[in-house]
Amino acid sequence: MFEVSSIELLVHWRPVSGQLASRLYLVLVFALGGTAIAMAAHGLFVSPPEVDFYYLAGLTVVSGFLPVKLPGVSANISVSETFVYAGTMLLGTRVGVLLVVLDALVIWLKIWWTTRREEMKWKRMFFSITASPLSIAVASTIMFWLIRRPPLSAVPADHRPDIWWYAFGLIVFAGVYFIWNSALVAVAIGLEQRASAFQIWRRNFSGLWLNYLAGASIASLLIYNTTRVTPAFLFVIVPVVLLMFSVYRALRESTVRIEEAERHLREMNRTFLQTIEAFAIAVDAKDQVTHGHIRRVQRHTMALAERLGIKDPRMLDALRAAALLHDTGKLAVPEYILNKPGRLTPAEFEKMKLHASIGADILKTIDFPYPIEPIVRHHHESWDGTGYPAGLKGTDIPIGARILSVVDCYDAVRSTRPYRTGMTREESARVLRDRRGVMYDPEIVDTFLGMVDELEALDSVEERPPITTSTTSAAQPLEAIKAAVREQRDYEAARLPAGNAASPMAPVLLAHFRRVAPVETVALFHLKPGTHDLVVSNAAGLHATDLTRLQMAVGEGIAGWVYAHKQPALNSEAALDLGGIFTTLPDDLKYAMVLPFDGSDGLVAIGIYGPERFQESHRQLFEFAIGLAAVGLAAPPVATS
Repeated sequence: MFEVSSIELLVHWRPVSGQLASRLYLVLVFALGGTAIAMAAHGLFVSPPEVDFYYLAGLTVVSGFLPVKLPGVSANISVSETFVYAGTMLLGTRVGVLLVVLDALVIWLKIWWTTRREEMKWKRMFFSITASPLSIAVASTIMFWLIRRPPLSAVPADHRPDIWWYAFGLIVFAGVYFIWNSALVAVAIGLEQRASAFQIWRRNFSGLWLNYLAGASIASLLIYNTTRVTPAFLFVIVPVVLLMFSVYRALRESTVRIEEAERHLREMNRTFLQTIEAFAIAVDAKDQVTHGHIRRVQRHTMALAERLGIKDPRMLDALRAAALLHDTGKLAVPEYILNKPGRLTPAEFEKMKLHASIGADILKTIDFPYPIEPIVRHHHESWDGTGYPAGLKGTDIPIGARILSVVDCYDAVRSTRPYRTGMTREESARVLRDRRGVMYDPEIVDTFLGMVDELEALDSVEERPPITTSTTSAAQPLEAIKAAVREQRDYEAARLPAGNAASPMAPVLLAHFRRVAPVETVALFHLKPGTHDLVVSNAAGLHATDLTRLQMAVGEGIAGWVYAHKQPALNSEAALDLGGIFTTLPDDLKYAMVLPFDGSDGLVAIGIYGPERFQESHRQLFEFAIGLAAVGLAAPPVATS
């Protein structure tokens, strides 16, 4: 039977602190258990036992030395407790107490023999040696009180209780012993670790009740029809013990093989998740997303799914992987669209929408053991049916996609990107509320917002290295990928074509600037020959035709000031330049950055206009690109649209 795992637990028990309550509890168990042992020893001294006791003691010791350790659990398989039960029912409480003491001593002797002396936990040894006898004493006292009979050796065969009544007492004996013995250990560990004794008991003992009952049942079969333990009894029982030991050894070997297979499966799954995460990092680096974003989305998605009551293991595994891979299709989206800070044009948005279907099609080619593809394909569907790619509505959208979309939205608007600052928690929550019932499932939004405190507290303590065990930080390859993206951008900037009168420079610069900043319009200001006025030689973007009508004196407006002082202007109000042609300035052209460029053929003021504020990094990048595309910037004034 399963030997009481209390000793294994006590050996590996890691105390937190020596609390007064824990110490008092141990002293109480020592005292009560020691009293039970003393009374049993005194009883046997006053009334020396028959040879039966020594036979049972020998069987207990021998079987105690031949346990089979089950891999992966804090328990041994042994038949020693069977003889403890048999001795208790046959010869009484005092014999049961002493036999269980022998059993515990054998186990601790083995531990002492295989453990360095300084690592021996003497307090725990004394606890287990006194707790088990105390449990036997309590359980057997209750059993004998219920059946109203003395031990079987003192009852004539024709006066024994009915087998059914005896079976009832036996069940009570095993049940009380199980509960009492396991509870003593659970309370001891709970007090010292300041943990729930019930949770400790439920996790480590609750599944062993059948083993206690089975041990008592085998003992009853051995001694119910006999009153003595004789050599003939030993002749019969020893082969049974050896057979059970052989069965247990075979069971252990089978368990080892199963455990090795499960370990291999866990390692394969771990490698699988590592591969998924590494791939997700590479994809998101193109979108300037940090690894922290990926892990948070995964963590929040799983927590939200649990709160919503999703129990299906396949769905949970699918969500765990989809949280990492949902943006795989962005590999097919141009970088200037992914990182564009302003609003996308209709054509750009159509290209962006393709990433959901493309990502799902890529993942569909992989034989995942759980349904990732539908989650990835539909995580941009809207609750009201206006989403993409299939226009699904309401509960027709897969539940995994509905969960992921809420989490991804919240973390995306909270995160700071190179082209914008992240929103506050209150602003992000307001975004979800505004989209509740329109883009997102109302129940999921409400559930998520109700656990934001819990999630952010979890983030503060669980931000940890990625699933990989490599000593190299995940941030290093992520930064390497981002550096490669920046290098590619610089390379493309170096390949900007030279502009001339036939090939205006404004459209070339606009196409490049739009990739990295909120730019809607570019205009080149040259000095009109024979005057002190600036005119737009060429323009591209929104309202480009209107801008070709601009004319201002040197020193006036933003462009005139930049031209006169040869100094750049950053985030000025575009109305200072454009007010002369627009009675109401368009929202698309709210801010202006004007840069001077002194070419071989004269000075040019380059006006860059957009709906959002520019950053200093944008100015540096624009000046670099302008320098690379210098040829043609000083071309004769030509008005183009």
